[in-house]
Amino acid sequence: MDRFPAEFDDLLNKRGRRLLADPPQLEALLDRKKTPIVVFEDVIDRGVASDCIRLLDESIHPVLRRMHVPIARETVTKLKRNYGESLSKTVRVKTMTFNSPRSKALEAAREIGLTTMMRSASFHRVAQAVTGFNLNPECNRQVICYETGDYSGPHNDHHPESEGICNGFIDLHVMFANDAVAQQLLVYEERGYLTRAHDVSGKPAIAVYRLPFWHYTTPLTARRGREDHARRWLLLGSFDYDPPLKKLRY
Repeated sequence: MDRFPAEFDDLLNKRGRRLLADPPQLEALLDRKKTPIVVFEDVIDRGVASDCIRLLDESIHPVLRRMHVPIARETVTKLKRNYGESLSKTVRVKTMTFNSPRSKALEAAREIGLTTMMRSASFHRVAQAVTGFNLNPECNRQVICYETGDYSGPHNDHHPESEGICNGFIDLHVMFANDAVAQQLLVYEERGYLTRAHDVSGKPAIAVYRLPFWHYTTPLTARRGREDHARRWLLLGSFDYDPPLKKLRY
């Protein structure tokens, strides 16, 4: 495979198409007071995933930018009361967005068909399949690469100042990790506690979230001696409800 397929469906195997034809519904999870996230594994064959990783390594990795937001010293040095601390989102990854039409990263994504695939009708259809509400087919798209030690700190992805998404939106994650990765966990809340964890570094997988809820990813751990080669790729689409939701369910 020298390009991503024009339709996202063409990455999926038979099991993936079958599962996504009738997936769990995020609203039903909320009704049972469960966190609105579903993860589908074994839906992309490993050979196909290896081709995707190779394309991303060769074309996208060289044009990624660092997104490093450390813990501010002031969260400790300017603390005035015991246990009054608060922590904004911290992160260490490499990333690209699809926002600038003249960026080298976008040009590279176009050359390997990634832009077309992440704009395809079936990419939207996968996100749409897990909710009974309509989603705008236009989405914000991003590519993230986690390397050894990279992580995203605790955050909830709530945007109360943004009219269109203040009551929620849908994230679609397509995930590939190479064989140098030992582990990376997605940790998320269940009934008010950060007690759920899912290893997102094993099989190629798709995850769909209804946000907001609290979650984070642990620092990526590499296999011994392969720290310089470990990478986990995340293709991310964020879809707005159309029309926007009238009420926040959390």
